[in-house]
Amino acid sequence: MTSNSCNLSSSGAYWLTALRGLTIGMVGLLVSLGAEAQTKPPEITEIAAPEPDEISGVAAIPEGYAVVGDKTGGHGRIWPGGATWPIDPPLQMPESLDVEKGQDGKLHWFILDERLNRLVELEGRTINLRKRFEEVCGRGLEGLAVRLADDGGWDIAVLYEGGFYNFSCKDPRKDPEGFTKPRVAIMKQDLDTGLIEDAKEFDLKVEVPAQDLRFRAPDLVWDGDGLLVLLSSLDKEGNKSGFAHKWLQHFDLDGNPAGDPTKLEDRWNSNLIGKNWEALDWTLDGRHLVMGYDSKSGGSELVIFPWPYPPAD
Repeated sequence: MTSNSCNLSSSGAYWLTALRGLTIGMVGLLVSLGAEAQTKPPEITEIAAPEPDEISGVAAIPEGYAVVGDKTGGHGRIWPGGATWPIDPPLQMPESLDVEKGQDGKLHWFILDERLNRLVELEGRTINLRKRFEEVCGRGLEGLAVRLADDGGWDIAVLYEGGFYNFSCKDPRKDPEGFTKPRVAIMKQDLDTGLIEDAKEFDLKVEVPAQDLRFRAPDLVWDGDGLLVLLSSLDKEGNKSGFAHKWLQHFDLDGNPAGDPTKLEDRWNSNLIGKNWEALDWTLDGRHLVMGYDSKSGGSELVIFPWPYPPAD
């Protein structure tokens, strides 16, 4: 009896342990499923990237989404299939692009080159921008938004990102406080002559989200009578990883914020928030936004979501 009792007790202990393990496993599975549900809100569509890993600019086109990155000076890609489109002559550091249909019914491709401080229209003209938009200590041109004006010309907005300078940079042009505000230049280009008229510049009056944090502005789009700007905060050293705040904020054409920002860190989970989002554009339907991020270790993607966001119930 004693031997049988010991055997029964061992068997009971075994099954109790197994039951505990099964319970823990089920709890872990439920937690995992809950986390998965959180990381992929149903209103967000994710598109994995074939290439490049570093996404600095995105533009919606009929075939999908054209993308460029810092290291793709001679070509871009079209997602989701990965087809190549040429940039000729090659650029040194393409940071943003926009593709718009002109009055002639054709698509016009515009690319912003941070290193060369210029705006290039493929198979068209090159606009050299003012020296105050030159790259300084890792901060330079990042955003581009183009739209067809009522008179058939182009309304062009270019964005100097601002934020903290690279920590190790000793350039004498660097502001002594160690950071600069994002800056916008709005230009009017005559479609026939290519001349730039009515240039206007202003700083964006961005908030300071927390101590030792400042916003940089990687990209923007036209939004009604103003601009919708992607804001991303960096720590004070500037060369450390981590992006604490991701906001979308409407600004008027004097740089004043209009309305409340949409704080994506309050809506998205860490698999989206912890990325260096740099690319922004409208989708072709004009009711969604597409964003892409800069990743130096692979795994980039685009996300598409309705705007305003989150969608109304």
